[in-house]
Amino acid sequence: MSYIKVCGITNKHDLNFLIDTEIDAVGFNLYSESKRFIDLPFAQIMSEILPRNIEVFLIFVNHEKEFVTKCLKEIPRAIPQFHGDESKRYCESFGKDYVKAIRIKEDTDLEKINKDYKNAKMLIFDSYDTGAYGGTGKTFDLNLLKGNVKIPFLTAGGINESNFKEALKIENCIGVDFCSSVEEVPGVKDHNKVQNLIEKVRSFHV
Repeated sequence: MSYIKVCGITNKHDLNFLIDTEIDAVGFNLYSESKRFIDLPFAQIMSEILPRNIEVFLIFVNHEKEFVTKCLKEIPRAIPQFHGDESKRYCESFGKDYVKAIRIKEDTDLEKINKDYKNAKMLIFDSYDTGAYGGTGKTFDLNLLKGNVKIPFLTAGGINESNFKEALKIENCIGVDFCSSVEEVPGVKDHNKVQNLIEKVRSFHV
C-alpha cells in the first residue's frame, strides 16, 4: 500500500480531519520563511493530538543543529525531514531515522544522492525553485527519477490526480507527499480535495 504524507499542516481543524482519513504521516513546517510555518510549541501540541499510527515529520531548512536537537527532544516521536542543503554528516548526526528532501533538477547527481543518503529512512523528491524550499505546487519531470533512485522515496511537487499514478509506477517510489495541490490557500487544506486524492491513491495498485 502506498505511503501518504500530507504536509504543511498549520491548524487543528485540518489535523482533526486528517486523523479520520487513511494517511500515514503529516508534516509540520518549522522553517520561518515558509507560508506554512508553525512554531515549536504549537507543533508539540499538534503532535500530541495525533494517534501513534500517524507519523510526525518536522521540516527543517538549514537550521542550526541546536534547534533541531531541541525540537527532537520536545517531540521524541518526530522524524526530522531536512529540506535544505544539509550534508549527510549533518543529517546523521542526530542519531535518528531521518528523511532527506531533494529539490531535483536536470543536473542533480542522483548517483551521489544514492551514496550520500543511503542510510535515510526515505527520500522526498520535490521541484526545484530558486526562491522556495518546497510547497510551490510546481511539478517536475518524473522521467528524471526513473531507474535512477536506489533508496525508497516519496514524490512531492504538485502531486495531484493527474500525475500520482505516474509517480507511483517509478521503481522505489513508495508513496506521495502532497501539500499545495490540496489547499484552499497556503496552510489551509481543502478537505474534499484531500479526501478525493487519498481515495484515488488508496484504490490505485501498481
